[in-house]
Amino acid sequence: MSKLFLEQSERVISLQFNSAKERYHFFEKSSKDILPRVPLGMLASHLGMTQETLSRVRSTKETF
Repeated sequence: MSKLFLEQSERVISLQFNSAKERYHFFEKSSKDILPRVPLGMLASHLGMTQETLSRVRSTKETF
């Protein structure tokens, strides 16, 4: 239960303080195994951005 609470707290903080690009790249690094299987609309919603923004972020080749 504590682990889930911590993960949710980190997600809320990320949504408030990180840019769309930073949120996507963090998800990309931490969830490589599920990234190809998640529909883009659901991923955009999870990351707190529109599908158009997600598309723009994914098209940039900059890495962190």
